[in-house]
Amino acid sequence: MSSLTRGNFWIIAINSLASFVLAYLFIFYLNHLSFVLTAGMFDYPVTIDFASYFFHIEPYQWTHDAVFVIFSSGYILTFILGLLSLLAFMSLSGEAVPVKIFFFWVVMHSSNFVFGGLLLGNLLTEGIGHVFNWMYLLDTPRMIISITGFFGLLMTALYAARLISISADAYFVKYNEKMSPFFITAQVLVPYLIGSVLIYLYYYPKNMFHEKYGWIILGIMLLIFVLRSRFTDDLLFEEDENRRIRLMRGLVFFTVIVFISSRLILSDGVTLNW
Repeated sequence: MSSLTRGNFWIIAINSLASFVLAYLFIFYLNHLSFVLTAGMFDYPVTIDFASYFFHIEPYQWTHDAVFVIFSSGYILTFILGLLSLLAFMSLSGEAVPVKIFFFWVVMHSSNFVFGGLLLGNLLTEGIGHVFNWMYLLDTPRMIISITGFFGLLMTALYAARLISISADAYFVKYNEKMSPFFITAQVLVPYLIGSVLIYLYYYPKNMFHEKYGWIILGIMLLIFVLRSRFTDDLLFEEDENRRIRLMRGLVFFTVIVFISSRLILSDGVTLNW
């Protein structure tokens, strides 16, 4: 196990950390884009910045159709993105390419956003909870929606252990119980801890619904994932001359540029009048 060194640990962790942050920002700005496009459908002027959005209309101008389309479109797009990322991850199974961890984090953040939104948004009337409020749902449908969100998060957490063990083929020839703590800590736990702090700082002081509570839900998902990972079968991967532990400099550099530039460019907000 000579490859389980401190240097290799931090290479894996940095690759995953960059993927964690980039995946989160990608999903966040996908939702921002959905607000802009759907607001345009109803001729609603909207201002977006690095953390929030604001519609420049009077309360009486809201309609059922507008609320449903504007506040649900982002969740639908994110759910589709999560499915496509899962397919992309599985298509790279067997390939010695570290970038597959980016698709893993897109799956995790998408699940957290969609199913966490169903669970907490329904209870706290935030996010997609606006749609449920305008639908005047009774307690029973609301409970069913919350349960759906809970089981969606649970199933993702349970399945994530399998995805992480598969992702080990980007760096190692085999994956077993002995190397599991090293790899899971570098690939998942350290990126989650550092990445959550970076995401919080990115949105500070305007942390909104998902930025306030999303890290808690993701942390619980990863706790379930870690407990589940102890029962993952040992894996032996095909030999690949391209397999080596290397820093994804391009991805890391791109993530840093996106992180800094988007925060600065959108710090004052952009208003779109339709």
